[in-house]
Amino acid sequence: MDVFYTYFLSQLILFPVIAGFFRYRLVQRECSPFFWLLVLGLLCEEASFIFIENSHIKTNALPTNIYILCEWILLAIQFHQWGFLKKKRKWFIALVIATVMVWVTENLILHQINFFRPYFPFLYSFLVVILSVREINFMITHENRMLFRNPKFLICIGLIIYFIYKIIFEWAYQMSLLNASEFTQTIIFLFAYINAGTNIIFGIALLCIPGRKKFSLD
Repeated sequence: MDVFYTYFLSQLILFPVIAGFFRYRLVQRECSPFFWLLVLGLLCEEASFIFIENSHIKTNALPTNIYILCEWILLAIQFHQWGFLKKKRKWFIALVIATVMVWVTENLILHQINFFRPYFPFLYSFLVVILSVREINFMITHENRMLFRNPKFLICIGLIIYFIYKIIFEWAYQMSLLNASEFTQTIIFLFAYINAGTNIIFGIALLCIPGRKKFSLD
């Protein structure tokens, strides 16, 4: 896929970022870590484009590797705020530290950070999918309001779609390094569209955050 067209699709992240700023107070109350993750994602897209277009670099591995570490930490904090290990803070911190150490080992100790490595992306993508499914199951059994207008539900749906495909994408990318095929190239090609689609879902989710109910004695 053309670099400029991929970059154009990536700019759909502006939709949830602008929606988040438009409803800033409500977003900060409901999903502050997720919103700042979107802002960080926008910055990463810009940095990635600059790195790829730089004739001496030609790879966005450095900003991407830094971003995925921040992505996991912010998403973990978001799920913690929503209830994951809420009463077992030490276990939550231990989980985050353990996964961060996987990133450090893979990108700083065993290999260089300016190359793409598969293990941390596989690990944290799997964890995000599990946490999203857990949150959806809780909403189905404990909440009565319409789920498809529930911002938390929409965010989790978007995360499940994105990270399941990301797991497939990482596999296809690693396979393409060994022996590229039309199948793996198609998977890699479609990732930009999955990213764009989930950004639209995230934007709708932020716009669905309900305002504060006015107090009434009626």
